[in-house]
Amino acid sequence: MQRMIRKTVLPNGLTIVTEKTPYLRGAVAHLRFGIGSGHEPFRLWGVAHVLEHMVFKGTPQMDQVEFGNEIARLGCSTNASTGFESTTFEIDGPAETILQGLDVFTELLANFHVPAEEFDKEKDVIQEEWKMYRDDPSAWGEDLAFHSLLGNFAHPTIGSPESIASLTRRQVLEFSQAHYTPDNLIVGLVGNVEHEAVVEVLAKHFGDNPRTCAELRLPPLSQVKVRHEEEDSEQEQVFVGFRAPAILRPDIPAFDTAMTIFGGDSWSRLFQRLRNELGLVYSVDGGYSGWPHVGSYMIYAGCQPAETDRVLAEIVNEIDKFKREISPDELVRSKAMLRSSLLMSSDQLGTKVQKLIDDEVLWGEYRPYEKDINDLEAVTVEQALQLVNEVFDDKLMTRVTVGPHQPK
Repeated sequence: MQRMIRKTVLPNGLTIVTEKTPYLRGAVAHLRFGIGSGHEPFRLWGVAHVLEHMVFKGTPQMDQVEFGNEIARLGCSTNASTGFESTTFEIDGPAETILQGLDVFTELLANFHVPAEEFDKEKDVIQEEWKMYRDDPSAWGEDLAFHSLLGNFAHPTIGSPESIASLTRRQVLEFSQAHYTPDNLIVGLVGNVEHEAVVEVLAKHFGDNPRTCAELRLPPLSQVKVRHEEEDSEQEQVFVGFRAPAILRPDIPAFDTAMTIFGGDSWSRLFQRLRNELGLVYSVDGGYSGWPHVGSYMIYAGCQPAETDRVLAEIVNEIDKFKREISPDELVRSKAMLRSSLLMSSDQLGTKVQKLIDDEVLWGEYRPYEKDINDLEAVTVEQALQLVNEVFDDKLMTRVTVGPHQPK
């Protein structure tokens, strides 16, 4: 079936990509600014996340209660998230009302203000959010692990209690003026909606905005090899991380194939050895995260504190074995699982719109799922092994633990 994908770039640089889906009743739009926590200077840690919150406080003509009521009246819902390299605002709802919802949401994004009293209140809310993450050892450990592996590019998106408290309203407004600009915004929409209608809504609210994005800078990558965070908990959280290929590397399909074998599912080597054979853990897995300039592969396990050293030793042993051999049967299973994941996600609205925007950011054009599947099918055992040995370098390993036991 021919996919109905279209792209328009407004004169001020705002990019709009849509896929019309006449066979679906729902619709999703993502509005992604190319600014995230990884771009923040040390003194402004947390500003991108604070700004994401403040957008929902409304405009001079429409307060946050009116905004929420209008979105609900249309049967739509909104959300937002801040990452290391981007901030994304999302709206979903019925295809028949999504344009009206997008109109309201875009008006908010183009005209939001930062009332002083709401700013102080929201900083208190975010401090409570930080405490929530801090009280979750696995979430806290993951933040520490990424920060240790990749340096300040991957500092906790939420910031720290000190950095949040020190942020001023003026700093947030200046950050917004510098980076929430049309040329730094990509909008994707998937649903039974005409492309021209989407363009009209975006042009209405952003078309006359001439501002351009200030220079974006990423901090140099750095690494902490070993870190332990003392925590009075029943379980030890164990993270073992490695630098991995950047998302633009053409051999990423080979890396995905290999790492699905190693830590991707209940049949993976890590799960079979540490849980099924040894009974050392309840959960263990590995996951890839990638950006245009760097990638990471992070292994996670949760275990009894007394078993921490043994779990770490077994992870290292499995890595050593994996560097020596991958069987053809494992490769076949991994490809089948990844192919299945691609096919199933291609039917999900949220994944479809995310792929539209990701492809635009990374490649400047849409890449059909068929190409992803063909690249996957072409992977050989030799290619997979080569990447395993490139990434699993003992000298470049980061180890982070959170719990009552400090490993040897």
